[in-house]
Amino acid sequence: MTGAGAIAALAQQRAVEKKPDHAFVAGATQDPTPRVGIVLSSFKQGTEHDGTKIPGLTEPQAPGADLTPAQLDAMVRKAIDLAAGRHAEFWETVEPEDWIVVKTGSRTDPRIVGGAISYLAERKRGLRFTVIDRLPQGGEWGQEYRKLVSDLGTKFSGVRFELLDLNTAPTSDLLVPDRPGVKYGIPKIVPQCDRLISIAPLATDPALGVSLSVGNLANISTKPVATNEALIDLLSYRPADLALVGGSWGVEGDGTPVRHNVLISGMKAVAVDSVAASVMGFKPADLPY
Repeated sequence: MTGAGAIAALAQQRAVEKKPDHAFVAGATQDPTPRVGIVLSSFKQGTEHDGTKIPGLTEPQAPGADLTPAQLDAMVRKAIDLAAGRHAEFWETVEPEDWIVVKTGSRTDPRIVGGAISYLAERKRGLRFTVIDRLPQGGEWGQEYRKLVSDLGTKFSGVRFELLDLNTAPTSDLLVPDRPGVKYGIPKIVPQCDRLISIAPLATDPALGVSLSVGNLANISTKPVATNEALIDLLSYRPADLALVGGSWGVEGDGTPVRHNVLISGMKAVAVDSVAASVMGFKPADLPY
């Protein structure tokens, strides 16, 4: 890659040298570095790279404190605010008529899901919100999720809110991009939606090391997957437009709950997971995916 870059640079230099003295070559530049926000419950103030101050939470709390719904909701909103590019809020990237799908998991906190959806609905971004997960066979959505959808429907008239068990969703066998002959059974809702949001806790995993926003996609396939290569295959179908990991509690691989009161957010799932893995004490380079 270094050799190719040097050749390209030399070719560009020669092309410029052939131009007359009065000619100028200009090009737009864009910072490709992914942005990841970290919000601890005790967050009081932050600073951008250029020195701009980032306001903190109005009611900062200790990382081990029991958070009220309002305090957790404030963390969610702050995390989403920090997730987008430096010159735009995340909600500005969402259209008013968009169909937004929120992928949760069995250990995802419904309050975080509700906070993220409310954040967008209040700004009139999104006309349809579908919360999805693959429930255990014979399982049902819990009371918290059913109440969440009911309350949102009452609060935001004209916006559609719904729950979908992926076991009952129409599927298609889709080829993996750039992987001839490799396909998975994928719910049609995943590639069809306008925006995909992944919300998952910080969790360790005995096979993968960690299970975060990318691991949250493992059960979108009709057949269970548990390899790094398969996770990347599933991610390639529809990368999340927003990834939120964390909350009041994390989960050790054996199911042991761990309180931490932290949210990590971003618009690039792998970048979010890299930061989250570091926060959990892992070296991202040691995790294959």
